[in-house]
Amino acid sequence: MIKIHKHAVVEKGAELGEDSEIGPFCTVAANTQIGANTKLRSHVVVEPYTSIGTDCEIFPYVTLGMQSQDLKYVSGSITYTHIGNRNIIREFVSVHSGTEPESCTKIGDDCALLAQSHVAHNCIVGNKVIMSHGATLGGHVIIGDHVNIGGLSAIHQFCHVGEAAMIAGMARTIQDVLPFTIAEGSPAHMRVINKVGMERAGYSVSEISEVRKAFRALFMREMRLEDAVNHVEKSFPNSKNINLMINAVRASQRGLARPESATYEINVADD
Repeated sequence: MIKIHKHAVVEKGAELGEDSEIGPFCTVAANTQIGANTKLRSHVVVEPYTSIGTDCEIFPYVTLGMQSQDLKYVSGSITYTHIGNRNIIREFVSVHSGTEPESCTKIGDDCALLAQSHVAHNCIVGNKVIMSHGATLGGHVIIGDHVNIGGLSAIHQFCHVGEAAMIAGMARTIQDVLPFTIAEGSPAHMRVINKVGMERAGYSVSEISEVRKAFRALFMREMRLEDAVNHVEKSFPNSKNINLMINAVRASQRGLARPESATYEINVADD
């Protein structure tokens, strides 16, 4: 049974799934979809052309699908926000819609967006992503699956953060972070492999070892990056994880958050 509190406003044209719940003082606009068993606790604003999947829990003072803050946005443009299934979105989170007409901001499944975190226009956030308190994504950021973004950190527009990477708390990320790595600092630099994160995501001991060796080869040897990439590609020809790293290097538009010299000592004993 759908539950709508007497003090909630649900406009005609909103689609509510079975057993969804709209709490007091929520506003749900027309041309929206709320999935089955999704709960809006109170004071939640869902703007037009926003879809929310099943089994989500949305906490007070969240705004979803709000107009892009990009000054290039043209008033009256139709843009979209898609939020997947089984997401937890805590207090005061804001997720903005796309900027260009028909463009979209997307959040995958099984994510946890903690209080006061922000997802800007045209971002693509993968599955099982954690954004800690106050974490901020600029426009057009792409976040891979299983990424952990630390509290009070900020990721610059158009940056890519690869699968199972971690951004440390209060980091200022202005360049791309490769899959399976940890980046920290201001500006952020990749430091080590995200061993614990990979373990939690189900990667095997051998997969973690391969990634560690590839990271060392890419950054801890006196080779040009292009030569290091070719070396790693030849050394691990059948590894999908290494291919993911190599593809991220080659596709980078903002450049890589390369390790600093102090990182060499941290990684020198890894085999």
